[in-house]
Amino acid sequence: MEQTFNGIDFLSALALLFLFLYVLFTNEIRQLHKVYIAFHIAMMTWPYGMFMLSITPDQDYQWYAVNLAFVGLSFLGYGWLMFSLMLTKGLYRMKKAGYLVLGLPALVAAVLVTLNPWHGLFAATPTTWLAERTYGPVFWYLAGISVLYVLLGSVVMIRALFKTKDFGFRRQIVLFLLGQSIMLLLALLDTVYTSTPLFPHLENVTGLTSLGIVFSDICFVIAIRKNNAFRIISIALREVVDSMDTGIVILDDRHNVLDRNAVATRFFPMTVGQPFPIESLMEGALEPGFGRGFLSSYFNETGKFLQTEVLVREQAPIHVTVKITPIYSDNGSYVGRIVTLQDVTEWRRLVHELHDRNEDLTLRNGELTLMQEELSVANRKLELLATTDPLTGCYNRRYLFQMLEYQIAVEQRYRVPFSLILFDVDHFKQINDTYGHHIGDEVLRHTSTLIRARLRESDIFARYGGEEFTIYLPHTENRDAYRLAEQLRRIVESQVVATDRGDIQITISMGLISVDGDSYEDENPKQFLVEVMRKADAALYRAKEQGRNRVVVA
Repeated sequence: MEQTFNGIDFLSALALLFLFLYVLFTNEIRQLHKVYIAFHIAMMTWPYGMFMLSITPDQDYQWYAVNLAFVGLSFLGYGWLMFSLMLTKGLYRMKKAGYLVLGLPALVAAVLVTLNPWHGLFAATPTTWLAERTYGPVFWYLAGISVLYVLLGSVVMIRALFKTKDFGFRRQIVLFLLGQSIMLLLALLDTVYTSTPLFPHLENVTGLTSLGIVFSDICFVIAIRKNNAFRIISIALREVVDSMDTGIVILDDRHNVLDRNAVATRFFPMTVGQPFPIESLMEGALEPGFGRGFLSSYFNETGKFLQTEVLVREQAPIHVTVKITPIYSDNGSYVGRIVTLQDVTEWRRLVHELHDRNEDLTLRNGELTLMQEELSVANRKLELLATTDPLTGCYNRRYLFQMLEYQIAVEQRYRVPFSLILFDVDHFKQINDTYGHHIGDEVLRHTSTLIRARLRESDIFARYGGEEFTIYLPHTENRDAYRLAEQLRRIVESQVVATDRGDIQITISMGLISVDGDSYEDENPKQFLVEVMRKADAALYRAKEQGRNRVVVA
């Protein structure tokens, strides 16, 4: 076959390269873009390989061109399937191992085509690869999986077509399916014309597969551009960023503004491509000394996170928090910064208001604490008045019985010994009648003071009534209680009360009862207390009968 320049394949390669560059430079690169780029590269390899085959006379170079074309063709169907899954969101639900397994048949086909010089199962080596080629089983395996990939991708697209109610998305899917159908149809025609002797009058027809790839890619590009398939995320992100209350500014590594949202210009005027006006912004620093340090760090420590608050002087001054965060690339190199500007005027007002309220609350708390202390003192006074006798300072009868009921109940339960002394001042009525009640009161105060000074803290000393007093001695047996009673009687007897009518000699009569651990009776503690008091009173009565100024044990 005479070697001729294949203009169709050459123009097809140029057209695909132009479309590739057009899509690449008019859209941001995202996951969907990456899949499309890989798919587009696979489409480009076939016409490029066929073109190189048409202009290369050397058989080895011809094989390299054929190998490149069919390796690209091996991954073309797989790229279509991945693009279909990505467009319909199916790839996001698939694990990484899933799409690697789907690509395994294409990889096997590419490897088998590349190894054809060793096994010859793809195509018999001709005198020249431009001549009619005799294809083997590997070629038909490649053709079969390519058709299967296309059908699977088409099934994915068709399912999405019937599920979605979005007219724009449905139109987009139809364009994709139309483009893929054109490519599949022309590729099948090209295969039939070049691999079978059924159409000898069409043996000079070349480049149908390349034309099918170009027409399909044109349909893809129309669908992409018309429906913003690649730009929808960018448009949505821009809308989100512009609707934020926070100003966002992106700087390059030379402090120039690369981009900013609409809110950022409300805080401070800035121009894309010009240096970020950090000096002007820092004129509103709340602390001038800190502002100078902030500027030094901004220019000399680019990898450092910075934060401060400034006051933007407008008709109504606003407080703005400035945060500067460094940006690093995947390899760790510094590439720029993100500046965020947040209006904190309302927050600052609330802080000041909260501070004022805290000061007021502190003052009120101080007043409340003072009131609580005064109330505590008053409560202690009330408690003292409720439990003590105002004349002698001893416990009163009410408190005495409250404590004795509790103490005796405990000691009755655990069989603990105790003693109780009941005494009164001898001839107290005669003292009142002779010297007056005020002297009688002084006698009671004097006597109670002498007695209280000799008792333990655990003892309970109370005014029982009139001139009678009671002493409760816990954990005290009879011998120790009697010794104490005698000591108290002698101390009172040895003292005198001086009056304007002469000194008064005082004596006391005492009735003592002791309860040891073995003498408790299993009865109600109140009844037991009444019985104990009755016996102590009886002992006191006998002491008076026996001449007073003595201790009688019950």
